[in-house]
Amino acid sequence: MPAWNGWYHIVGSTYGSWLPGDPRGWRSRHHREHVEGDYKNPPPPGKDHRRHVRSKSLMKREPVVLTFHQRELVCRTMIEALRFHHVEVKELSVSATHFHVLAGFTSVGHTAQIKHISDPPRHYVGIARSRSSRALSDVGLVQRGGLWAKRTKIVPISDPSHFHSVVEYVRRHADEGAIVWSLPREA
Repeated sequence: MPAWNGWYHIVGSTYGSWLPGDPRGWRSRHHREHVEGDYKNPPPPGKDHRRHVRSKSLMKREPVVLTFHQRELVCRTMIEALRFHHVEVKELSVSATHFHVLAGFTSVGHTAQIKHISDPPRHYVGIARSRSSRALSDVGLVQRGGLWAKRTKIVPISDPSHFHSVVEYVRRHADEGAIVWSLPREA
């Protein structure tokens, strides 16, 4: 489905914050495996306990949970990286274990075509993730080698109503202690 006016809602998690077998519910990549429940309607207690224990045992380091100071630095670094690449950022929130970005990729289209970038949202958010991880490790706030989980979820915005719903959704993360960066509301 093409994105309305080039806008996307992108979600990413910190390393180890959402593992296969998680009691809150989880999804296998590309839904290759049917998994009952989700975070709104979790599976029965203990359903995937063994899988969750195994997932934890395979981790190379402790899960990453961002402090308030780390969230501020991550948010600032991601905004700078995205804007440097001419990505139009409307909203960005960074919580202890995940981020949300509402961004438009129309102004990067020409550059992306020249560089043969097939998926600009994944490419440019990947750069922002990398820069934020490096910023935290450079000042000794996280280990080198990974602040973020492997994949991001990229959802194309379908229409103006969807756009405004995502704006409000991302802003509400401030109620959970997230650092939220927003463009001013239009009059």
